[in-house]
Amino acid sequence: MSVLRTCNIKSIVPVLYNRCYNAQQSIAEVEWNKAKAYKEIPGPRNSFQLMKLMGMPSSKYYNKPLNEMLQMFRKDYGNICYFPGFMGAKPLVMTYLPDDAEKIFRNEGRYPNRRNLESFAYYRKEHRPDLFKTSAGLAVEQDHPWHEFRTKVNQIMMQPRNVKMYIPVIDDVASDFIKKIRSIRNDNLLVPDNFLENMNEWALESIALIALDTRLNLFTGQNPESKQLYELVKEAFAISFEFDIKPSIWRYYKTPAFKKAMKSIDKINEIIFGHVGKALDKYEKNPSTTEHQSILEKLLKIDRNVAEVMAVDMLGAGIDTTSSSAAAALYCLATNPDKQEILRDEIKKVLPSKDVRMNEKSLDSIPYMRAVVKEALRMFPIFNGNARALDHEIVLQGYQIPKGVDIMMVHTSNTDFEEANKFIPERWLKNTTGKCPHAKDVNPFAHLPFGNGPRMCIGRRMAEMEIEILLTRLLSEFKLEWQGGDIKWSSTTINIPSSPMRFKMIDL
Repeated sequence: MSVLRTCNIKSIVPVLYNRCYNAQQSIAEVEWNKAKAYKEIPGPRNSFQLMKLMGMPSSKYYNKPLNEMLQMFRKDYGNICYFPGFMGAKPLVMTYLPDDAEKIFRNEGRYPNRRNLESFAYYRKEHRPDLFKTSAGLAVEQDHPWHEFRTKVNQIMMQPRNVKMYIPVIDDVASDFIKKIRSIRNDNLLVPDNFLENMNEWALESIALIALDTRLNLFTGQNPESKQLYELVKEAFAISFEFDIKPSIWRYYKTPAFKKAMKSIDKINEIIFGHVGKALDKYEKNPSTTEHQSILEKLLKIDRNVAEVMAVDMLGAGIDTTSSSAAAALYCLATNPDKQEILRDEIKKVLPSKDVRMNEKSLDSIPYMRAVVKEALRMFPIFNGNARALDHEIVLQGYQIPKGVDIMMVHTSNTDFEEANKFIPERWLKNTTGKCPHAKDVNPFAHLPFGNGPRMCIGRRMAEMEIEILLTRLLSEFKLEWQGGDIKWSSTTINIPSSPMRFKMIDL
């Protein structure tokens, strides 16, 4: 103690920091030197070997959905494997262990780098940079440009109060969707097999309220431009799979199909930018008070182009992802009637009457609902994994991973939980000690449906709100039954239900 009194604390702190930093650096260096070489990671070593496995009808991985192929890779090569690049795409390393995910996320730094959709990066940075003057957007930018843009929009997009102000109007969308469901059921109370299309309309109608501050009126079909926007956004989603996931020569030669895709994206942006312009005119004529400003109005106060870019990104990312997540939850509830009744009892406490409108208090009072959604996304993850490229080398499972290598942390939560194939929302409910006893032994990095860290999904709160409100309305109106077999999923850029939507919705 006497020594400390005679020392200047300010002079001690840097010394201690440098010693700790150097110690960590030495440990990392020792680990790196002991690790196996990058080239020793199991897996096909080049694109020729990969084509032998994937390119012929008799090949092992031929025409397999991406989610199924990823699990086949794990079975064939182990918990870490190498996936070579093809036709200009970069190679990547795939890891299946939550411990690796934790290590990667804890080392991603201030500027997390995530592989983007190259066709959209090309569109925004090379084909139409005139439209993306401020930024190419969160899904495309990397390093400091990404951080600068994310910092601008975080203060608006990630504020809970800014999202919760939409609860009443998103509830209106859900109520209108209930009316749509009543009109499309057949005499046996079954919704159409292509009900996922209707759910996509619901998702677009909901996110457009936030991104564009307007109703598109998709349920009535009376707005041709809205219908065109819906079809174009669907097409854009197919574009990302065709040119970014599947092998494609567009990086070397711009095919007619690629040029057509660029024109489709042009039309999407024309419609969205037009809506933003109309909103700007409305705000200039009738400005809102600070307390009642919409997300779009607040974004416009930062910069018009910031608002335009975020609107495009919200609509692009907030349709198929949200509708497929909601469909997974509906399927889980329909095939687990006991859990459905538990949730319905909870809903009755916040909505004693169907005429009661939802508000912030009601949405905060449904913990079992949040557990249901989380469990559904555990069983049926919408994304196959999270990807990062670190700015420094790292060792995973005893292998050297050089800096800049894309690493995909594959979602495998069905293998990391007890009774993993059972739908048990209770595993996410906290007891009086504040812990989830059913998930106590599970690494939290085993289940990250919205990613993690600074680059986690910026629309998480919006998506969860939309899904929770829809499920609340549906279960207050209908008893759900499933009339099909086990649900099947197709894997494109994300995982989407491919089975006919055999939901029977019985009036309560």
